[in-house]
Amino acid sequence: MKKIFTLFTLLLAVSQGFAQKTESGNYDELMRQSRRARTTSTILVATGPVVAAAGIGTLIYGLLQNEIAEPEYYYDQNGNYIETAPKKYTTQIVVGAAATVVGIGVALSSIAFSNKASDLRREARKAKLKTSIDRINIPGLQSSYTATATRQYKLSLVIPLGR
Repeated sequence: MKKIFTLFTLLLAVSQGFAQKTESGNYDELMRQSRRARTTSTILVATGPVVAAAGIGTLIYGLLQNEIAEPEYYYDQNGNYIETAPKKYTTQIVVGAAATVVGIGVALSSIAFSNKASDLRREARKAKLKTSIDRINIPGLQSSYTATATRQYKLSLVIPLGR
């Protein structure tokens, strides 16, 4: 009998400890986080290719201008004909390559946000077992308990039906 009483007391203490924990997230909060993650994913997947395309355009411009660049000629103060080296477009090539890599990285990072949105939506739609302790009034008792609230351990199964 002592073992059963000890186990029951231990079970009661553990269950009340679980009842004190805060909820990991209710349905509305998880769905709001899911929508935010989905919006972020959409923005990243839309802007990434645009940045990459602009980078590719700048890269091609720099490469073509390097190929067709001609030296400039001018006369100095003494009337000598002087040739200058053709202009280099290294900056456009470097910036174009960097923008291409950044654009591809931005587009690929949208995958993480899309996965997070799916995980949050799945978590919100799961059935959850919630425990809590409520103070309730028990109607119908003709004793001193009717005036005071009693503590009740509550175990609830929550099944979201979706919205």
